Amino acid sequence: MNNRRNFIKKAGMGAALAGVSAPLAAKVASSHFEVFDLKGINKSEQIKIKVTKPLFCPYNSNGTPAQKGGDAYYFLSDAFTHNPFTTPASGMSGSPIIRDTAGKFVGFMTTFGFENSTFSFDGKETLTINVPEGQELFIDENGDGDQAWKAYNTQMMQRLNIQPYKLYPHFWADVEYCTWVEQKIQSNVPKGHFDLLNHDFVAKYLDKIIEFGYPKGKMTLDHGWGQFPDGSLNSGYGSWHPDPKKFPDFRKTMDLINEKGFTPGLWIAFPKIHGSSIAAQNNPNLLGAYRVQGKTEYDKGVRWLNPKADIFEYATETIHRFHKMGVRKFKIDMSYNTKSDMLHIHKELYKAAKGIDETIEMEFHVPDIFFTKFTDVTRTNDVWLNDKYDWPARVKTHYEISCKSSPGRGINLDHIGGNAEKDITEEKYLQHLAMFKSKTGYPLVSVLPQHISQKCVEATGDYLWDYEKGPRNIISDFYL
Repeated sequence: MNNRRNFIKKAGMGAALAGVSAPLAAKVASSHFEVFDLKGINKSEQIKIKVTKPLFCPYNSNGTPAQKGGDAYYFLSDAFTHNPFTTPASGMSGSPIIRDTAGKFVGFMTTFGFENSTFSFDGKETLTINVPEGQELFIDENGDGDQAWKAYNTQMMQRLNIQPYKLYPHFWADVEYCTWVEQKIQSNVPKGHFDLLNHDFVAKYLDKIIEFGYPKGKMTLDHGWGQFPDGSLNSGYGSWHPDPKKFPDFRKTMDLINEKGFTPGLWIAFPKIHGSSIAAQNNPNLLGAYRVQGKTEYDKGVRWLNPKADIFEYATETIHRFHKMGVRKFKIDMSYNTKSDMLHIHKELYKAAKGIDETIEMEFHVPDIFFTKFTDVTRTNDVWLNDKYDWPARVKTHYEISCKSSPGRGINLDHIGGNAEKDITEEKYLQHLAMFKSKTGYPLVSVLPQHISQKCVEATGDYLWDYEKGPRNIISDFYL
């Protein structure tokens, strides 16, 4: 094994850097990494390296209920075997890499042979990487994990033809407002927030922002604007048509947003679909595997979108219909299926949007280098500011994974004050807001802060205007 590694380190570097510009090649070469290329070798190979635990596994977003709100599931000390390509993309699942406590770094570089590309840790000091035929592995044992990750990103951006955004529509970097937590904090009954969202709700929300004197930006309607054909919330997945009782004229609502100086945005959970939904009734082939994540009412009848169906046609029809009404930004949610299925779905959604209008902002919550090319903005994904859990750790880790797994793309700092309306206090709201200050990315306000305190109203305004008048840096520069 050592002979093979020494050979590849000497002979493989030139191949790894083929096609890279001279200045970039010099920067990447300085990272002392190795690339294991098994193309043409008719077998898998196992690479073993000594590591120091805990291991940071950014792809592993599947925690236990006891870990909710913390980041323990990303830092592992017990034995495990993971396939980072087939793990669920739930929550915030990053690139297929591992970084140990001493800064050693390994990462897969292709999707070839993904079914057999695994990381196995013995719980002590040995990490075994199964590298199947066609797969390539990036290894840097130099001890600077961030520098190695940047070098990996640079290599991957070249291979995947990911061009960092230099120019983009001005509104992409605007402050964003979203109805979600405001719906929840105004609701007095369980699940009542799904019924609250309507034309008047949007109008009052915008008027409050104007009253506060906050900078104008994007205004995104979250879950609750669509129809529920059989009366259940789940039947809304795939029923991407405005509820006529709440929005008698959806174009009029979009016009209202524009007239008040904001840019219309819309939440859509494309990856989920229900058998009673409008889309499934029109095209049953869109129905994929059942969602198996427990026996709760949120799982009843819910299916995953079939990745082998014509996702492009489905997405094109839906996005085009709302784009004609004035929607300029789409917040894609519920990408919780396996990475291998979600990658294809994201690609088709993105291609559909860009075929309609290149300036549409497409936001996703899967910060993975293989997804990056099909993303405009990655959100850090909201957290619950619940004191039973280490929520500050989750905020920090979500941000790190977003920036480091989505190089060259925008970052959405999602939601100021978190997503659990009953847990928001002045102290926690201000602490959460402070964690976003000076970070790359644009801020997102969901709950209107007058529900908490006047101090929160003022602090939010100061933060938003500091961002608005500043450089408005939203693009991750985590690459060489």
